[in-house]
Amino acid sequence: MRQVRIWGAACAIAIVLGLGATDPSIAGEVRVIHYGGSSGKAMRDAFFDPVQKATSINVVDMSRTDMAKIKTMVESRSLEWDVANVNTLEIGRGAREGLWEKIDWSVVDPKAAGPIGKLDYGVVFFGFSMGLAYSKKTYPDAAKAPATWIDFWDVKKFPGPRALENRVRYQLEFALLADGVARDKLYPLDADRAFRKLDQIKPHITVWAKPPVQTVQLIADGEVVMAPAFNNEVANAQQRGVPIDLRFDGSLYLTNAWTILKGTPNLKDSMTFLKVATSPEYQARFAELTFFGPMHPDALPLIKDDVRRLLPTEPGNLARSVQFNNEWWAENEAKLIERWNKWIIQ
Repeated sequence: MRQVRIWGAACAIAIVLGLGATDPSIAGEVRVIHYGGSSGKAMRDAFFDPVQKATSINVVDMSRTDMAKIKTMVESRSLEWDVANVNTLEIGRGAREGLWEKIDWSVVDPKAAGPIGKLDYGVVFFGFSMGLAYSKKTYPDAAKAPATWIDFWDVKKFPGPRALENRVRYQLEFALLADGVARDKLYPLDADRAFRKLDQIKPHITVWAKPPVQTVQLIADGEVVMAPAFNNEVANAQQRGVPIDLRFDGSLYLTNAWTILKGTPNLKDSMTFLKVATSPEYQARFAELTFFGPMHPDALPLIKDDVRRLLPTEPGNLARSVQFNNEWWAENEAKLIERWNKWIIQ
């Protein structure tokens, strides 16, 4: 088993959780699929190695999460994975298709669900926000920089090239916020109104960016002066010295979750993995590595102040954000993608 020095004492956490580090009754293996990249490496450090050390469960991680493959595996009853890291949007979709096991909230601490609350088929474990990012080289004075999506649409007051993402998800919300829709009245989305507002800004979009990181690079390279971007990507760019900043006002707050594939023979160990991996100590470590916001409320006090202020789950930032409506998009995205694809080439 890999031996690493982790943030916090694994043995102490094992005692708190009631899990003996060498208890053979919980020894086994859990195969976890995730989205890979730097976040996957951070999961190894923050979750997988510590869970192994605390429980003796061997955590085998792989990438990349593939919903089509998950569906095929479940339907064929030939599972290569036990636990999946998915966008929370996929929890509802997968539940309707019978892809997930129900979460046993008598095993997993309900407090770990944080502001999202308990889901039947998933445990949300981190949050991230997509907000308005802008170039500090163009706008060195934050008081005079664009602050809202209304400002993004105001090409007279804030001239310069802009980018939006080439996908309908998120762009509709930004358009409606720019059109004066209140944050608490955003859903259900008025798609017709949103597309009319997008018609206004379309001539001023110089790049229709590929998600999820291109917009940050466009600002860093000086190709655009503002664009929507994820908080973690902006924070990581700031660490590299890129003159960029992010507004949480009107940002979209999104989440990722753990879920367990239907029919796994490793159900007990998988549920134990969720119990241990969602502990506040591990979530705090993951936040410091990635700038993703922890869900467990007890994790925030464990995080350094200079990281906390950049997290979407910091209360002040969260209060200015809009929670992305996974259920609405799960029901409407397919038809809106078709509409977007026609609109973008007109």
